[in-house]
Amino acid sequence: MADGERERLLRLVAAHVLEHGVTSLTLRGLAGAVGSNHRMLLYYFGSKEALVGEALRAVGDAWFPGFATAWAALERGEGPLRQDLQDVWSAIAAPGNAPFLRLFFEVFGQAARGDDRWAGVLGDIADWQRPAAARFTREGLAPAAARARATELVALWRGLQMTLLTTGDRTAVDGVQRQALDAFCARVG
Repeated sequence: MADGERERLLRLVAAHVLEHGVTSLTLRGLAGAVGSNHRMLLYYFGSKEALVGEALRAVGDAWFPGFATAWAALERGEGPLRQDLQDVWSAIAAPGNAPFLRLFFEVFGQAARGDDRWAGVLGDIADWQRPAAARFTREGLAPAAARARATELVALWRGLQMTLLTTGDRTAVDGVQRQALDAFCARVG
């Protein structure tokens, strides 16, 4: 019963933060929005930050599964590197993912301010480099070089995601991404 209630609350919180964001979120306000109380949320999740971190993962898993699928395919190496990388970008930048990207950057900004309560979220964000580095190593790069190229790629994509969100110009952003990916793949191998 307790696991079922925890999962129910997590789904409700995930939907709430996707729609409303987290910047002005309070535990009491969140509890009221999902029909619970702050003590129950603390009981199940330990802290607001832990709850938001889990909610972000739940949002990604439930509403935007293409993210994980594309990253996993990149790591496995199911196709040519250039195509697998393009598939990841297409999954990230899909029009329906805009609410998740807005939430992602909102939380990323708070976590990057150095507040230790968000350290787990930063760890999740940093994990985007892992599948790319694993693939680049399999493509023949030394591990240190593969990690550096993965960092470069993720930084490029994050910048392009922000540009997409702020300009809404999908054609221009996709064009820049294609050109950058061509140059990137030429350097990787």
